[in-house]
Amino acid sequence: MKPGTGTKKDQKLQEEMSLLKDVTLVSQPDFSNDKEFSSAELAKIKRYDRMADDIINLILQESFVGDSFTIAFEGTSYGSKMGTNNMIDMAAGAAILKLKLLKTLKPEDLLTAAPTTIKKFAGKGNMNKSQLFEVFFNNGIGDENLEKSPFYMWIKSQDFGKKIPKPIDDLVDAFFLAAMISLPPSK
Repeated sequence: MKPGTGTKKDQKLQEEMSLLKDVTLVSQPDFSNDKEFSSAELAKIKRYDRMADDIINLILQESFVGDSFTIAFEGTSYGSKMGTNNMIDMAAGAAILKLKLLKTLKPEDLLTAAPTTIKKFAGKGNMNKSQLFEVFFNNGIGDENLEKSPFYMWIKSQDFGKKIPKPIDDLVDAFFLAAMISLPPSK
């Protein structure tokens, strides 16, 4: 996450979330650039490279390394209304991270799932962010571990109104992605 982005309320929520033991938020460095296009683009690449290193270091610090595990990514949402440049930037950042992960881990330890696949797991393939949050909030998939999660308990104590703030919507997506690859398929 970029420090200082979002509303003051969003920043306060991010600060509270960073104290939860099952949430890790990494602040992105602020690589300065001048007005030249190439300089701005270089600053982005430097930020993606640094963030990839930070994420890999977090992964390597975890006790599960050496055990069987999967690093899962949500694929690009081509229907998103974030604009072409933002989508290209997200894809570039993900590609740098995946390339660095492939140099560290085995290819079979990486998985990319389409956003609709994750939504289908949660209930329906065309769910919007609010509907997905509602399934998460009500533990609609019956995940016993979710009920014990400090993040989940914190979420239950909040009142966000109609718009789910960043990065909570992304963490909810990540929960369903993790649950999808760790829970046995339902019959």
